[in-house]
Amino acid sequence: MNSSFDYYAVTNSANLLYSIDICCVQADYACDYSDKNLFSNLCSKGCINYNKKWSCPPHSPNYRDFCAGWDKLLILYARMSLSQLLYIKNDYLKIKAANSILKSRADKFFRHISTRYGKYISTGSCRLCKPCKCKMNLPCAHPELMTYSFESIGLDVGKLVVNRFQKPLLWYKPQHLPKYTAVVCGLLTNAEITPEDLQKEYMRYIKS
Repeated sequence: MNSSFDYYAVTNSANLLYSIDICCVQADYACDYSDKNLFSNLCSKGCINYNKKWSCPPHSPNYRDFCAGWDKLLILYARMSLSQLLYIKNDYLKIKAANSILKSRADKFFRHISTRYGKYISTGSCRLCKPCKCKMNLPCAHPELMTYSFESIGLDVGKLVVNRFQKPLLWYKPQHLPKYTAVVCGLLTNAEITPEDLQKEYMRYIKS
């Protein structure tokens, strides 16, 4: 059960086309892609947010526990071709600009629908508070709004999107700009909502 569509982000510099694929799986299906210890270890070695955000390892839960009580997982995979950003000369800034557009729209939309339909799994670490109260050894200021990314709860997003969408995540390397950049997020839900319903909601709520 999938839905695919193209949409535009209208900026001061260009009208940028991006693609969205949405699929629906059983919530426990993603447990096959879960390895919390592996991803916690990777975070501890390579992420500046490790032990500095309540939404990140070692504080984030295991997906197997996190999905308990939820029937379905809706996954949104958004991609933007970087060839559209020729007006930005620096390749890394192209990635940064495209990611900012995709992440901000996904975050805005999923926070909106999660109030009605379920639990939002975000495109990255929680960005509600700067700095996170974790850095000051204080409790989370907004535990009811805090979100976790797929990676922080131990899911191998790369394998998940390849198997569900047949379009791999691509990574920036110096002197090598990937064809596109992408973001992945999800919604755990018990509601009778389909990928087609989510597409219609997105197009109503997010304006070009």
